[in-house]
Amino acid sequence: MRGDYGCRKPPGEFLNKGIDEVKIILDLRKYDGVVGGVEQGAIQVARQVAAGGDEVLMVCKASRKDQLAEIMGDVDGLTLVAVDVETHSMCEANERIDSGFLQDLAESENVDLIHFFYNWSFPTNKKVPSILTVHDVIPFTFREAMDPDLYNTTYKPGMQRACDLNDVIATVSEYSRQDIAKKVGADLEKIFVVPNGLREPEPDDPAVRAELNERFGLDEGLILNAGGIHERKNIPNLIRAFAALCEEDGFGGKLVITGKASGAPYQEKMRKICDAAIEEASMTGRVIFAGFVSEQELDVLLRMADVFIYPSLYEGFGIPILEAMKVGTPVVTSNVTAMPEVAGDAALLVNPESVEDMKSGIARVLADASLRAELVEKGLQRSAEYSWERTRNEYMQLYRKVTGRSN
Repeated sequence: MRGDYGCRKPPGEFLNKGIDEVKIILDLRKYDGVVGGVEQGAIQVARQVAAGGDEVLMVCKASRKDQLAEIMGDVDGLTLVAVDVETHSMCEANERIDSGFLQDLAESENVDLIHFFYNWSFPTNKKVPSILTVHDVIPFTFREAMDPDLYNTTYKPGMQRACDLNDVIATVSEYSRQDIAKKVGADLEKIFVVPNGLREPEPDDPAVRAELNERFGLDEGLILNAGGIHERKNIPNLIRAFAALCEEDGFGGKLVITGKASGAPYQEKMRKICDAAIEEASMTGRVIFAGFVSEQELDVLLRMADVFIYPSLYEGFGIPILEAMKVGTPVVTSNVTAMPEVAGDAALLVNPESVEDMKSGIARVLADASLRAELVEKGLQRSAEYSWERTRNEYMQLYRKVTGRSN
């Protein structure tokens, strides 16, 4: 397996690190041209760690090195290392990287630890400690995208093995910590919570507002949802709740759902289910699937929304909840899994299995000005607790713990 350094400084220079500095390998083989939540987390952690004076070797696919270099920009203390592999999935090629190439790299470059940032890794020949970030174990509950044989023969035993092999497991919420221990069988004492950070919102822009209003027709009001149409996102029930809101409470606006459908068979199936729910509820033209929107467009939509609704059946965290709070939009979200933990008392919690409860929650926020003001104020306070600097600081504590440098 070939490793190709996309260096910003020669690798050998890293050998001169100070006694108090930490040098890590951070694995981002998952990056495949799209910056989703996992990729954003890895990128932000790498930037923050390097900015703090420590050193990062970031591992990526050779085919994506140039793209990732452009995203990362010129960051002192950060070096890209490319490996020849086509996928980040559980496979022999990736296990060889975990157990061979990365271990040799860690040894030759005097690395303190390896941080595997995406759910699984198999370092069977460890030369330095390793941390595995498991963001959630959604496929243990929702397997829409996974063949049952693949789940039983590969994913489930693979997750169990990955959690056994790594020294420490990090995850994003206490809910996920408990869920990983319960469903994977990992030792609860080796699982540590490091919450996600939160980006700063893009500036408001009247021209973008005008364009979005023209595109979607939002003059009569907007209920906004973000995150796509996966089964766990509970979109058919949201459509039914929105229809009831229009019919029973006289809401005249639109429901806009952002998020790009992948085109995979299970996504096509969910889109047909969602379209059927729209037709059955006579909401054609009132429910809009916006597809992919940029961060700026999302932030403008969040500001324009009367209510942000996030009625998922399962989340390991739920960053969109905090993104809405950050720009001063009242939030209604589910009372299950990690969402109450993330939202605290700054959102109205509803039962996502109940169409009536969802509808009533949205209607209550729309009708009660004092409740809206309270949710906005608490949301601003709650979202201020989350930052990538905080995430970096908590990971640094974990790095020092794993390497025996903690106080």
